[in-house]
Amino acid sequence: MSGPYSGIRVLELTSTVSGPFAGMMLADQGAEVIKIEPPGIGDLARFMGTIKDGMGAMFSTLNRNKKCICLDFKNEEDLNVLKELVSTSDVLIENYRPGIVHKLGIDYESLCKIKPDLIYCSISGYGQSGPYKEKKVYDPLIQGTVGIPNAQNSKFPELLRTIIYDKVTGLTSAQAISAALYQKERGEGGQYLPISMMESALYYNWPDLMMNHTFLEGGINIGELADLFEVYETSDGGVIIIIIAADEVFSKFCSHFDLDLYSNDKYNSLESRIINKEQLTEEINKVTRNFSSRELVERMDHEGISASVCNQLDEVHQDPQVLDQGSIVEINHPELGKMRMPKPPANLKGQKEFPRSLAPILGFDNREVLENIKIDNDIIQRMEEREEQNRLLIKAMMDAENQS
Repeated sequence: MSGPYSGIRVLELTSTVSGPFAGMMLADQGAEVIKIEPPGIGDLARFMGTIKDGMGAMFSTLNRNKKCICLDFKNEEDLNVLKELVSTSDVLIENYRPGIVHKLGIDYESLCKIKPDLIYCSISGYGQSGPYKEKKVYDPLIQGTVGIPNAQNSKFPELLRTIIYDKVTGLTSAQAISAALYQKERGEGGQYLPISMMESALYYNWPDLMMNHTFLEGGINIGELADLFEVYETSDGGVIIIIIAADEVFSKFCSHFDLDLYSNDKYNSLESRIINKEQLTEEINKVTRNFSSRELVERMDHEGISASVCNQLDEVHQDPQVLDQGSIVEINHPELGKMRMPKPPANLKGQKEFPRSLAPILGFDNREVLENIKIDNDIIQRMEEREEQNRLLIKAMMDAENQS
């Protein structure tokens, strides 16, 4: 292991995105993250996105640098294995629906009897109590609760095309675990960290999206921050140009293209430009449609006006700045072939190659992990046989799907 969390053991009892994202961040920073999946199909993210040889693209990104074992918590023998692992671990992350861990006997109160200084991070959609706690939560539900669809489109609610709050919750959880590890290092012991997607979303949104809903009395509303931004049409797509907010910048843009818009009363102040934004956008589009995206951005760069091309998703890895920074790495997977993934934004002391290891197949590390905590060989053998049978079954199902 390498990185600041080298020597920290994390048990990850999570699926899909929020919990795996938190585990990914800790693993990227050197922690030994042991992902514990149910026997059979494991984490549903294994089957999300492009699937190649039984490995989903989403899973391959979120679960790099981790080990994987399979345990059935309804099986007493497997449950005892988990408890042995807990006794040697620093952190546990789970994202079951509220109440499930209590039924399984793996809640914080039960496990801290085994490991009193355990840091137990419990991720949920809406929290551990309240009228929504029983909901089966997906990211779009959280988007709806915190007002994003109406903020996106005032005419009719519109969802974001990314599961943003799952990832925000993963970031929030990883940061909270980091702070808890620091407190533990100072002698303050372990703790229970209940973290909800809803509260993570509100915390993330508030500075800008809710800036006009903060003061309860009085104040001058100058509009939404998003009103200052726009995508303008080009001959081959679109370009984001930041020209509405400042008179000086808008005047410079108009001068560059010999436009008389700034002298027009409808556009000669920030307030008037926001009020007449729809008309202004169409006036600007009449000019920008005559240029390619790259050409227009080059012109804006020359003028010192902030602008960016709107890349297609399959163009992002070829962006000149992304290439210069080495932000996306290309690796050769021994079974899946060439693949891309982003490197961590921060490269901390002690971190070496990235990734240290690739996302594991289901139950790949059963023997290594369980031998390390002195689990009886007969139990390990039973688990290996179970996983081999499950792998063959899933392979047969995938083959049948490919042939249909």
